[in-house]
Amino acid sequence: MAPHAVTNGSTDQNAPRERRIVTVLVTGFEPFQERYPINPSYEIAKSLPSKLSTSDTEIHIIAYGTPIRVSYAEVHKLVPLMHESYSQSVDLVLHMGMASGRTFYTAEMYGHRDGYIKNKDLDGNILPADDGIRHFGDCPAMMTTSLDYDDVFRKWQSNLLQLPTSLPAYGADCRASEDAGHYLCDYTYFNSLAWYGRRNNSPDGGKVSDRPVMFLHVPAETDQDTLEKGKHITMALIKAMADHWSQSVACNSSMNEKQY
Repeated sequence: MAPHAVTNGSTDQNAPRERRIVTVLVTGFEPFQERYPINPSYEIAKSLPSKLSTSDTEIHIIAYGTPIRVSYAEVHKLVPLMHESYSQSVDLVLHMGMASGRTFYTAEMYGHRDGYIKNKDLDGNILPADDGIRHFGDCPAMMTTSLDYDDVFRKWQSNLLQLPTSLPAYGADCRASEDAGHYLCDYTYFNSLAWYGRRNNSPDGGKVSDRPVMFLHVPAETDQDTLEKGKHITMALIKAMADHWSQSVACNSSMNEKQY
């Protein structure tokens, strides 16, 4: 869906630029390892403010009300229902998950259709080797966001460097990643990309709105300082996604007007 425009009704060329409203759905996971009884992804997601703003964009954040259960069957069922419920009100989706053993934050580039044959979920299940082909045979083996990943990543890093130096999130170690892990995080990301790709008949390439989904991995620590740091890092990424989205939509609108 296209973001709503907010104007002040003035025709003055020196008036402030049009601001756009962008709505972002954010999800996190429930705990799945005994040594980590709290999953920071959901703690961060539910701590996010309901609104953020940048120079051009007003951002509305919807934190999904419950943590996603670490179960292949439940994710496969939940993702379509979730998107069908929010498809008329949400522009962007950010899934979040925990990556134990990491001290840095990663924006995942690809979701994978196949390869979920190693690590059992909370129900003790892995996926058969042919599960991806059976359920997603019309989708590529790897899918990625329709947002310009490189542009969002640059904006994310720039946003972190604009934070007050007193915040732990200032200049935080945030990295690009091409491997989301072939577990529930990866599976959730792929399911979301596949849902949008199917809906818009665009499994790759296409418009910025065709697969407006990203995935963020956060470290496993859940002390208050780390969660606060994670919240600011997540907010910086959401702003980067929203600004990229708004600029892309504005650019497309301008091009359409010129063609007209």
